[in-house]
Amino acid sequence: MKKILITGGTGLLGKEIVKGFLKKKKIVYFTSTSVSKSKNFLSSIETKQRKNCIPIIQKFETIDDIISFMNKYKKINFNVLINNARDISNLKISKRNKDQFESFNKEIFLAVHLPYFLSIKLNHKHLKNIVNISSMYGVVPPNKNLYEDQYKSSPIYYGISKAAEIHLTKELAVRLANKNIRTNSISFGGFQGRVNKKFKENYKKMCPMGRMLNLKEIFSPVWFLCSDQSSGATGHNLVIDGGWSIW
Repeated sequence: MKKILITGGTGLLGKEIVKGFLKKKKIVYFTSTSVSKSKNFLSSIETKQRKNCIPIIQKFETIDDIISFMNKYKKINFNVLINNARDISNLKISKRNKDQFESFNKEIFLAVHLPYFLSIKLNHKHLKNIVNISSMYGVVPPNKNLYEDQYKSSPIYYGISKAAEIHLTKELAVRLANKNIRTNSISFGGFQGRVNKKFKENYKKMCPMGRMLNLKEIFSPVWFLCSDQSSGATGHNLVIDGGWSIW
């Protein structure tokens, strides 16, 4: 049975990815910074699946945090790594230059440093697939017409960090190919559930498919990239955004 490591397992996307792999009868380890969120999430999982779901309470803020994590779990032979960790508090805009600088660095750390070090430090004899969860804003910049105040609603460092993550995917694909490890990324569009009605209506008008994504559309592309159905794909950024980035 494959062992899966998912960083950021209690967020909107992370929970769906965890549940998807559990339904595929995989052993899933997921990280979270919150004990309460992890407990609440576990309680929502079917009883028979809980034995295969292992929460790891772990913050990732410094290189030392990554080293500490690797020392604890280096003996576990993970077959799949899903890099999904993020901190939405970094998206809060501050007028203080120091706060902006810190948020910029935190976004880069979670989108680039963390995926990079986990990808190169996990046991490569067993690791077969890496999927980095990116964003359509790593492909195209935000459309200012979507937001009432783009500066406050869409900080520049989010898109920059996600674009860097996509390029990291390509770099890792080249460097790990000779070890039979495939590395791909997914750039998702906007999801329903965390936006107000006005934003949702604006989004629908500006997206070719005329809607935001729903939670049921999260796991399938992840599974595709981890399965033999995509055995010839590495270094690819799979865009799932309802056509947003083609306009």
